[in-house]
Amino acid sequence: MRLRNHLFKLLAGTFLVALPACGGDSGTGPSPGPTFENIAGSYAGVLAGISQGVALEATFSIAIQQSAGDLSGSSSLVGTLSDGVILVAVQGSGTFTGTIASGLNPSVNITTASSLCPNHRPSFSGSFDSANNVLTLNGPIDIVDDNCDVVLTFPSVIVLSR
Repeated sequence: MRLRNHLFKLLAGTFLVALPACGGDSGTGPSPGPTFENIAGSYAGVLAGISQGVALEATFSIAIQQSAGDLSGSSSLVGTLSDGVILVAVQGSGTFTGTIASGLNPSVNITTASSLCPNHRPSFSGSFDSANNVLTLNGPIDIVDDNCDVVLTFPSVIVLSR
């Protein structure tokens, strides 16, 4: 009887050790991870808006680097502000980090940063049109003064193409 109990314990231990090696995928290996649309590259688009009687006309450019679902890169804006009497040149540049969802026509989220105003970090969200290679971002274009205080905000929909 002792031998039978010992053998049963030994077999049960062997079965439990072998159990984690069993899988339900018919031996095909691990399932593939998510796939991400490759949106790396340079994009540009024209934007215009009015805030507090001041018009903004500018070109927005973005250069994207991508590693799977993580995005990073640089952005710049060059344009003019006008109240109908005075025309003022504006420009800004910075870096950003963000994410892209998996699949076709994925959602995209980025947060920008400027070396001049590191605590000012506007966020943009939108999507990538896989068929047309167009990136659409929604978010604020903020005009800041020398103290990094926001003096004008232009709610924007920015359509960028490669």
